[in-house]
Amino acid sequence: MKTLYFMSMALKPICDFIRFFKIDKRNRNIVFYSENESFYNFFSGMIDILTNHYDKTIYYVTSSPSDPILSTTNKRIIPFYIGAGSIRTIFFALYNSPLMILTMTDLNIFHIKRSPHKVNYIFVPHNILSIHMVFRKKAFNYYDTFFCAGPHHNKEIEETKKIYQLENIKTFNFGYSKIDQLLRNKNKNLNNAKTEKILIVAPSWGNNCILEKYGEALLSILVTSKWRIIIRPHPDTVRLFKNEYSKLKNKYVKSFQFEENISGMESFHKASIMISDWSGAALEFAFGLEKPVIFIDVPKKINNQDYKLYENMPIEISLRSKLGEVVPISEIASINNKIDYVFENRETYRQAIIKERVRGLYNVGNSSARGADYINKLAT
Repeated sequence: MKTLYFMSMALKPICDFIRFFKIDKRNRNIVFYSENESFYNFFSGMIDILTNHYDKTIYYVTSSPSDPILSTTNKRIIPFYIGAGSIRTIFFALYNSPLMILTMTDLNIFHIKRSPHKVNYIFVPHNILSIHMVFRKKAFNYYDTFFCAGPHHNKEIEETKKIYQLENIKTFNFGYSKIDQLLRNKNKNLNNAKTEKILIVAPSWGNNCILEKYGEALLSILVTSKWRIIIRPHPDTVRLFKNEYSKLKNKYVKSFQFEENISGMESFHKASIMISDWSGAALEFAFGLEKPVIFIDVPKKINNQDYKLYENMPIEISLRSKLGEVVPISEIASINNKIDYVFENRETYRQAIIKERVRGLYNVGNSSARGADYINKLAT
């Protein structure tokens, strides 16, 4: 039975590839592409509105064999699985529908190319970070439309166009659906004892990030605190730094809760404070739940040296001191005192976070409706 299953999954990308292109391109005019199952969260609100309010049929293409969308019961969602190998590369090269909505960066930079056909590639952000430091050079240069989370994205796209002499990247004031989801569920009863103090450690990944380089220094101090600690590693920390991460986990697994499945957000709701570094999760936690963040000041995560050409400071730099506290690496030993201080002053931070959210995000609570309306008009 297992052999038959693996054989069917090996053939499914080819079968779904053929099935997709057999459909008249004029009929499959709204297509979403997802790299893995977790990205559905960034599309779900728009898809619900497009299918239920506008009665549109959605063609959803995924590279994940475990994507729940493959077993959807929504008759207006037609799913396809194309894998992440050569079939996907050919799929993109031959793609001929008028729209593709996706969260994948670096289109046309590596092996995934733009189609020679007339296609409007719409980028939907999967975090609200600035586009010019943590992302690779030219990561967004080949999209036709960019859904902006806030005014910083509009400014950065305009600068990108000037720096690289681009013309045709349109911007749409969208917002950020994941923060909308967090806000909607922020008062949800999770049966958590009100007296229990919970802290979540949710850093980015990379050689200089918290768990990879400073994990032992931080966790050896946190283990002495009176807080319940949840360690929520980035998937790439688990995947690419397996040895380092396993050592930490094996040493502290009896002291902390390690949460490697990050598809759910229950731990965000339970926690009162987050410790992070340059992760987009920190901004989601702050803006979506109005809770403070302690930023460990590890070296900047720079994947684009051209960021120095931009006048606009990346928001992941400018916002840190407004959403919580920044702790130098040299002061990690006193992190427990900082945690207590931030907790005692959490209402002050909450008010500051709300002000920054008003300034920094579009359509708070309503981004999916705005995005669905925009896509519906393009497809009509």
